[in-house]
Amino acid sequence: MMQLSEITLFLPQVPQFLQGLRILFFSDMHTRGFGKREKQLKEFMTQPCDMLLCCGDSCFEPTIRFWKSGEQNNRPKALTDKEHSFWQPKTDKALAVWKKLLEGFDCGLGVYAVQGNHDPQAFIVELTRMPVTVLSNECKQIELPGGGKFNLCGISCASRTQGDVPQALLGIQPGLFTLGICHFPEKAEALALAGVDLILCGHTHGGQICLPTGKALMTHSQIGQKYVSGLTRIGQSVVYTTRGMGATFVPVRLFCPAEVVRITLHQGSYEQSNIKTIKTITL
Repeated sequence: MMQLSEITLFLPQVPQFLQGLRILFFSDMHTRGFGKREKQLKEFMTQPCDMLLCCGDSCFEPTIRFWKSGEQNNRPKALTDKEHSFWQPKTDKALAVWKKLLEGFDCGLGVYAVQGNHDPQAFIVELTRMPVTVLSNECKQIELPGGGKFNLCGISCASRTQGDVPQALLGIQPGLFTLGICHFPEKAEALALAGVDLILCGHTHGGQICLPTGKALMTHSQIGQKYVSGLTRIGQSVVYTTRGMGATFVPVRLFCPAEVVRITLHQGSYEQSNIKTIKTITL
């Protein structure tokens, strides 16, 4: 099952020119090819949006690292060529899927992505050859056609130690609304402390396997249940951790449906915000 989660997000610091800005956001595709989930994502991409964001882990990697450390250097050693090929991230499949997703797709402000811990650098290099801007510990100012601009910061997370938040923040233009995208939700508090207004994350899969209450049995996060999924406020900032699209190692989700997220920004009190599931597809 995969859901399109519609978030109407009110924040007092949203400027008037960002009123109604629509952000389509996904993460953790872990694609094995252009299958049902990928086709559904492409259908969701026909929903009106102003920009498309990806928080990493497009590639599928046949390891158990989701349940371990989640670092790219934790791979089997001394493998034969055949074994080495099997254990490597499936970058070709991920690139082919991205190509299909982008065919005929157009949104006003562009497509942006950050690296996840299952995305090798070779994949990132090839992704930049597509109409995708990959943000690697950097910040850009996004200008709206009707006037006004905002900061968009992206943290590269090939591993937990490589996400350089201070480096990314160097490019922030003070006084502008700031949106941050990052694979690991562990970085959310540092980004909030720096004044990033809206922080979008992935990685946890929402736990992937949860209790009927929705509580994750494992989060693959150094901060446990904190920011494992959904909308959370940190001071004046807001973080949303998506449950993601795919799965690693064990292709099973329990009480934790896959999701793609669309966020619409409004100026107002945070308490006015709401989340609705506007479309659920059984895969």
